[in-house]
Formats: sequence, structure tokens, C-alpha cells
Amino acid sequence: MYLTIIIPMYNESGVITRTLERLHAIEMPGFVTQVEVIVVDDCSTDTPVDLAEKISRLFPGTKVIKLPVNAGKGAAVAAGVKEAKGDTIIVQDADLELDPSDIPALLQRMYSNNLDLVSGTRFSSGIKYPGHAIAAVTLNRLLSAIAAKATGRRITDLTCGYKLIRKELFDRLNLVEPRFGFETELMFKALRLRTTGFAEEPVSYSPRKKSEGKKVGIHDGLGISAKVLKFSLTGRNWISAVTLILLIAFMTFTMLSEKHWREEQRIIEHDAISYYAYLPATFIYHDLSLSFVDNYRGPHKFIAWPERSPTGRYVIKTSMGLSMLWTPFFLAGHVTALISGSDAGGYSPPYKFFLLVAALLFLTMGLIYLRRILLEHAPDVITALVIAAFVVGTNLYWYTLYQGTMSHVYSFALISAFIWYSMKWHDTSRVVSGENRMWPAARLGLLLGLITLIRPTNIIILIFFLLYGVTSARQLRTRAADLISDYRHLAVIALMALVVWIPQMLYWKEMTGQWLYFSYGSDERFFFADPAIIKGLFSWRKGLFVYTPLMIFAFAGIIALWKHRSPYALPVTIFVPLNIYIIFSWWCWWYGGGFGQRAFIDSYALMAVATASLLSAGTGPGRKWIRHSVLTAFLLLSSLGVFYNLQYYHGAIHWDSMTKEAYLDSFGRFKPSAEFHELLEAPDYDRAREGLDR
Repeated sequence: MYLTIIIPMYNESGVITRTLERLHAIEMPGFVTQVEVIVVDDCSTDTPVDLAEKISRLFPGTKVIKLPVNAGKGAAVAAGVKEAKGDTIIVQDADLELDPSDIPALLQRMYSNNLDLVSGTRFSSGIKYPGHAIAAVTLNRLLSAIAAKATGRRITDLTCGYKLIRKELFDRLNLVEPRFGFETELMFKALRLRTTGFAEEPVSYSPRKKSEGKKVGIHDGLGISAKVLKFSLTGRNWISAVTLILLIAFMTFTMLSEKHWREEQRIIEHDAISYYAYLPATFIYHDLSLSFVDNYRGPHKFIAWPERSPTGRYVIKTSMGLSMLWTPFFLAGHVTALISGSDAGGYSPPYKFFLLVAALLFLTMGLIYLRRILLEHAPDVITALVIAAFVVGTNLYWYTLYQGTMSHVYSFALISAFIWYSMKWHDTSRVVSGENRMWPAARLGLLLGLITLIRPTNIIILIFFLLYGVTSARQLRTRAADLISDYRHLAVIALMALVVWIPQMLYWKEMTGQWLYFSYGSDERFFFADPAIIKGLFSWRKGLFVYTPLMIFAFAGIIALWKHRSPYALPVTIFVPLNIYIIFSWWCWWYGGGFGQRAFIDSYALMAVATASLLSAGTGPGRKWIRHSVLTAFLLLSSLGVFYNLQYYHGAIHWDSMTKEAYLDSFGRFKPSAEFHELLEAPDYDRAREGLDR
């Protein structure tokens, strides 16, 4: 080992000779074959003219470098490294707060364990040093804990001056901090490289006072704190993380401010009445057959919209997927109702409150997975913008806060999770044994089961699992072969999805005599030969592109996916038109009363991927006018979506009867005009059921 000892020095001419004497008195380990010492004078004002000559005379072979301006410790060390001939470097402060006699132990630790970096620590032994300010110790411990958390390494003394490091590693780090932030930058950058071998070694400490020339002060402590914060966040995609946190905080504040759970006709309404009916029927009334409904005279309020099955028994119209997800929240509401004295029949404010909490929690889950998905191929800032746009610039906002008991935010969360775990399944950078793939397969199966039990047509999300990462015909053939050879795990996925469906199938068998039952009846069906695609996308009543304009950007983003040979390109390209076809083949293509085309919320994760692709491509290197145009279009369409949310809240957009005239009348208004309702045209639901005037 060829060791270079670098001594940054500023106004320490009175102690430098003693420091060098202590260094030369050290008996180095046998594996250290050569030692050089470089003193870097950081433009000291107390330096005698002949200091360099004196050092050279007393300590032959010691090099002295004088910087033209005072640049700081980091700059002085960098200047010394630039002149260093050794393969290993250690920094020795000139003030002798750290004892040079500890250097052999640091060297031995590096050599014995084949490490790349050894840092001194003054605290691992628990010794307290007289004169070491409590505030400084406390701050250092706090910053060290933050650094340990951020890097995943054990760090007890982040700012200790002793840093023994391989020169090759030092050169790779490209350090830029010129002053006392040098140690912080070195530690963060080195330890974030997972290949860096690292350890701490106890060293002794003799703290100096200000009167003795101590230079680190309060402002330096604040500066180092800022550096720790900076480097903790660097590479952590903190912008999108903070954006997500702020969005959830905003949504939570809005929910608590609105207090809709107190309103009689809110929360458990419309389709939610059927989604929810399984829970009170099971846990409170103990009768899933709903035989008590017709002549119920009990103490509670009960709401149900059951249908008659071919056997004459009642059957709940919707499947039980949402009730499964709501079970813990229902139970929390039930306990709260019993404790608070509220009506414990399943429909009082405590139950409604926890259903709103469920919507927020599943939104949070969906956004966490969406953030992960986007960060795989998009920068942090783009990810933050897209997440914010999809939360407040689409109807996802409305169907979380105001109609959060509809199925869509839950489907959005589950599909986002399914997409993420499908990506991990096909991650070719890892080799996972067959035994360890059983849980990932089971997890995908459980997610698929819940997704389809909430909304069976969403089974087409399987397209993503099958085709993610396929960008050529050769890869398609390889994927087909891989799936065939992996039939055991595919069987696990199918089996776990079936397990989720078993309670539903047992319920249908009991109530209808059939294992699989279409509970919507003969008057509600798909018209696959006559999909209302044009109306669904462009009509004034509920056009997707009209009331969720961000989807224009998302659809255009599919082209960007192909241009960049994105692993999402093929599955998104196949999924989107098939999803459009299925959604708009339903007899009520506008999906009743509501804001915009709510059925598309389920697959917003895929549309967000396409949006991020276009935004990344458009705002990257290139012509300035293209960047400005793309960003302006994105912000304009997102802002228009925010405005539509406000209009719908105030009634300036109608839930199912909008016309061109009504739209233009409300254009630019938050609230409807006096003439607004005269311009509406209600759809004919009866004729639509027959497939007419769709």
C-alpha cells in the first residue's frame, strides 16, 4: 500500500510542525510500503514566508502546496489528491484534534477487511470528551442517524475528519463541496455505491476551543445540516414523494372539511348501495338472502336494491369485491357506532366516515404504486407532474372525495399494484428461483381475483402481464415460450384468483342455483355489435376527451411509447382500444349520473405511463418551441380538468344531460347560469336499454 497523507491547513502554522512530527513518529503497518505527506496551505494569513522551506528541511519528502485563495477544506483536500501518488489517501487535520497514533488502526481495518473506505468515529466507545459541546455532539448524532437511514449503512460519526479512502474510489466520486460539507458529500456518495466496502474505526479526540483556533461554528453546523438534507434527498426522487404526500394531505383536509359522512343521502348511494349491502346483511342482520327486507320493522335503517333471481330469491346486483375490501373499515365503523351511541345498523355516520377513509387509503396505495411505475422510466419531476395532474386534473379527484364508494378508486389502486408486480415478475435483471416465485405468483393471482370480482371486464389487464417488455416479434415468441414453460406458476395465479371468487360463487349458487350468474338482468347488457365509441369519446353529454381533457395528452403519449421502444408500448396499445370497445358497448355508455367517463379511472395508471412518456420526450433536449408547446399543452389540459372538477361541484356541469348549448353556457363559469337547466337534454334510459338512441 502506498499511503498519501493530506493535511489541509489554514492559519495553523503554529501547530503544523508538531503535527508533522507526530506523523513521522508513527510506526506504519508492514503492508504500507511507501508514505508521502502533502500539506495544502489554504491561503493562510499567518504563514511565515519560509514555512515551506522549513517543512522541507525538517521533513524531507513532504510536499507543500499553497492555494492562491482561501477555498475551504474540501478544495484543499481535492488539490492534495490531485498531486497524490499513493493508491490510498487519508486526511489529517492540522489542528491535532485527532491523534495521528490512531492511523495504524484505520489502516489495519482497511487492509484486513479489504475495504474501500474507513471512517473514524469518536462516539462508538461511548467516551465523553471534555470541551466537546453538547449541542455539537447532539447535532452530529442526529445527522449521522439521518445519513445512516439514507444510505443503509451504520454511521455513528458522519463528520469525523479521519477518512481513509482508496484513491480510485475518491476519483470516481467527483466531489464538488469546497468547505466543511466535504466529509458529508464523500460519505453519501461513497456509501450509496453498494460495492463500497465500508467500516468505522474508533479514534480518540481532543476538542479545541474557539480561543485555541477552532474554526467550525454555528454557521458551519447549519451548513452541514443543509448538506445532509441535500444529499439525503439526492437520488431519492423526493419531489414526487413530497408531491404525493401533499396531495394526500390536501385530499384528507378536504374530506374532513366537507364532512359528507354526516349527510343522510351521501356516501352510501347509487351503485354503492349494492356494493355495500353484503356487509350489514352478513354482520348485522345475519341474513345474506335479504329475506327480511320486505317487511323489515327493526330499529335500524336498512337500504338495499336487490334483484330477483330465477329461483325467486333476492340476489344483490353487484359482486362482493368492494365489500371484501371494505370489511375492516366496516368493522371499525360498527365498533365506533356502538361506542358512540350512533345507530348501529350499518348506515349511520361512523360507517360512512370509515368508507371515506377507505377511499383515501386506497388512493394512497394506488399513487404509491403509480409513482414506482413512473419512476422506472421517467424523471422525478415528470413523475410528480403526472401524479398531480391525474389526481386533481381528472375525475379521480371526484370519485375519491365525493363518490369514493363507487368502485373506481379501488380498481385504480389494485390495477396499479398489478401492473407494478407484473413488471417485477418480468424483471430480467434478477434471477429468482422457482421456489421463491410462488409468493409473487400468488400475489398476482389475489390481485387479479379482486380486480375482476370488483369489475369483471377489467380482466383485460392480463394483457399487461402477458405483453409487458415485448417490443419485437422475436421477443413475442420468447415470451410465449417462457409462459408455456412457466405453467406451474401461471396455474398458481389462476388458482389464487379463483380462491378470491369462491365466496361469490357460493353466494350465487345458494341464491340463484348457478355458480356463475349475470345479476344485472336481461334489460342491462352489452351491445358489442354497436359500441358508442364516437359519442363516448367526443359527445357533449359525457365525452371522455371533453370532460377529461388530459386523456388527449395520454392518448398522444402512446406514440411516444413506441418511438422510445418502451416496454409499455405493446400492452398499452392493445389494452386501450379494447378497453374503449368494452366500456362503450355497455347499454348506458355514459354510465348514468356522474362526472365524466368514470369507467376509465380504473386504468389511469396505464394512461399516466403514456402521459409521462410524451411529457419526458417533449421536455427533453431539443428545440425550445417543442418543449414549451408540450409543457403548455400538458398544463393547459390539466388545469382545464381542475376547472371542470370545480364546475361539477357547483353544478355548472350536469351529471347526465349536458348538451353543446349547456356546455357553452357554462364555459368560463364556476356556477350555472339562470338559463342552464333549460339547455339540458335528459337521455332516454328505456330506449338505451333496448339498444336505441345510444
